[in-house]
Amino acid sequence: MHRPVAALLFAIVLAIPVVVPATAAEPPASPPGEPAVTPEVDPAADPSGAPDATDRFIVMLRTDSDTAAVVDKVGKRDGVKADRSFNKIHGFAAKLDAHQKRDLLEDPDVVAVVPDGVVHVTGQTIPTGVSRIGGRKNVIAAIDGSDHRVDADVAIIDTGIAAHPDLNVAGGYNCTTSNHALWRDKENHGTHVAGIVGALDNDIGVVGVAPGARVWAVRILNDDGYGLISWYICGLDWVLSQHDPKDPTRPLFEAVNMSVTKYGKDDHNCGLTNKDALHQAICRVVAGGITVVAAAANDSHNAALNIPATYNEVITVSALADTDGKAGGLGGNRCFSWGGYDKDDTFADFSNYGGDVDIMAPGKCIMSTIPGPSYEYMSGTSMAAPTVTGAVALYKSSRPNATPAEVREALRYLGNFNWKTSTDPDSTHEPLLDVSRIGSLGTFALTPGTTTPPTAEGGTSVVVPFRIARSATFFERVKLSIASLPDGWTGTVGTPSLMGWTADDDQVTVAIPRDTPAGTYQIGVSGTNQGRTVAGSIPVNVVEDDPTASPPRTTSLASGSKMGQSGAKIRITWPAATDPSTAINGYELERSLNGGAWGDTRAFTAATSFTFDTVSFDATYRYRVRAVDAVGHWSPWAVMAGSGRYHAFDDRSSRVIVTGAWSRLASPTAYKTTVSGASSASARMSMTFSGRSLAIVAPKGPHRGSFTVSMDGVPVRTVSLNASTASSRRVVYSWYSPSGGTHTVSLAPNGTGTDRLIRIDTFVVGR
Repeated sequence: MHRPVAALLFAIVLAIPVVVPATAAEPPASPPGEPAVTPEVDPAADPSGAPDATDRFIVMLRTDSDTAAVVDKVGKRDGVKADRSFNKIHGFAAKLDAHQKRDLLEDPDVVAVVPDGVVHVTGQTIPTGVSRIGGRKNVIAAIDGSDHRVDADVAIIDTGIAAHPDLNVAGGYNCTTSNHALWRDKENHGTHVAGIVGALDNDIGVVGVAPGARVWAVRILNDDGYGLISWYICGLDWVLSQHDPKDPTRPLFEAVNMSVTKYGKDDHNCGLTNKDALHQAICRVVAGGITVVAAAANDSHNAALNIPATYNEVITVSALADTDGKAGGLGGNRCFSWGGYDKDDTFADFSNYGGDVDIMAPGKCIMSTIPGPSYEYMSGTSMAAPTVTGAVALYKSSRPNATPAEVREALRYLGNFNWKTSTDPDSTHEPLLDVSRIGSLGTFALTPGTTTPPTAEGGTSVVVPFRIARSATFFERVKLSIASLPDGWTGTVGTPSLMGWTADDDQVTVAIPRDTPAGTYQIGVSGTNQGRTVAGSIPVNVVEDDPTASPPRTTSLASGSKMGQSGAKIRITWPAATDPSTAINGYELERSLNGGAWGDTRAFTAATSFTFDTVSFDATYRYRVRAVDAVGHWSPWAVMAGSGRYHAFDDRSSRVIVTGAWSRLASPTAYKTTVSGASSASARMSMTFSGRSLAIVAPKGPHRGSFTVSMDGVPVRTVSLNASTASSRRVVYSWYSPSGGTHTVSLAPNGTGTDRLIRIDTFVVGR
């Protein structure tokens, strides 16, 4: 088509009501499998055309019962005359008196006896067209004016379908009278619905969502748009009876469209709790693998009040008002229906709403086929539903194994919210149907998630990533599981299923037995989608390695500690150990005194990399450390380079040089009972030493001053001796150089403020 479809069809309807003259051809034959029934009596109709449901009942039988045998039995026993028998759904309909009803309720073959009821067309509703849902971009529909037909069968449960040059009518079944071949349409509704689903892409009239899909008339409404529940069940029974001629194990139909309604509720138990025969029948159809689409209805209230719209097993469709076939809300008004003009891209004012609604489709002023043959605009959820049914046909044409639940999930995932959701009467906004990205069923593979396999040791757990490699048209859900593991291994899948164009990253966490030999092992993973199973293999490298520990080192005296008269507390540090595959779990430290045996073993957690030790002056100490990993493997001992020896030089040592005003004081708490004090900034105390560490020891207390420490002539620290409580022999400054060498330390009082006096006790050098 080279002109906008809506404009072309509008002209055709106004100027040429009959596009192509109807032929006198016989209606297409029904497929084999028509259920055998007893001669039927058609109920009388009231003046509006609605059939009379007075004293009419639906008798539901056990699923293992023989319907024909039961009908024959109750006919002979009670005089019951069944006018509709449901061989696959197991039941029948009949007019019953009180005695017959009582006897049936006592019959062991009978599950329920429920009143028959009247259903009717949901109303004049029509989708805005294939453009709004991305139909022209769909590669399966391939809308280009050439008659390429979608390979799918759709049952239209409605008023019938009229022969029309713009429809691929494959056959049908009539449940409204005893003439099952009388599935023609005189009410217009069913033919209009059929055109929305599958009008031919033949460059005349209109085009459907799934052009050329085979539409089947299942007539359960009479020429005035009314029907009985028993007729409805009759139609469903016929649908479930039909099988794919190429594969008799499969149903014939990909989808069922139900643009009909009746007040009722969902018992959330397939009608078994509230004896809803229609619900039971629909559940059996869905269980047979057929996707059922239902109009939400046109009461401007919650769809929970209408059946079949409220049933969880169907895809329930609300209506969007769209006037220009595209998003943006700029289309203005297009046509008058349901008492007014809806604004573009808004929730249709007549449409039902609520949590039972699964998806939305255009349903305002939709052009489609009618008997004549001709075309007409209609509005209502009756037009939105077949738009979704056409989408089901597109989807299922290349995905025959997709379950009804998978079809619903896929269409909802592909939908969008490019409409004025603020106009939705409820807060749960349904996505708008979008078929633009439905292509042929794609493929997928399971591959490792990294180029380098993960590495781990026996006795540990390791996370092994893998990917779902999706083809361009594959977005569907993949259920994931572990298919195989090496002996003794256990594992779990991170996410049991993934769905979406970019949902491709997952992982397996496996526990490796402790004594597993080194080598490369394979984890088998499996993905299933719509009857397909794909296997993948993910490698894991198992190693047997030990941690690596680094030698410890002794530093200066511990800052802030109190030096003893014969020794001091030193700080021992070591770098964190490493392990190529396993976490470090802890350390052990040992020491040797004056070249003796190793001992005094101490254990530490993985977070610990230092400790303190009390040493005696002028004794020789060596330290070594080893690490253990999470699976119990120990590293070799790492021994410190050289040995540690500490010597104390008190303030009177000949190595200590003083200049300026220093006082020499006796103190029983000082090292060797003497300290030196000064307060003048010109006073200096220095010492040249060889070693790796140095500590300055001094008393602290109230009203003490501070001094500046210089190392090799460079100021490095200001040290305060002021403290609220007096204490002696405190390590007030520590210095360490791993390379050692000869250095000169000097200190000088700061000589400012009220509290200027400092006292120095000892220098401790570590070699």
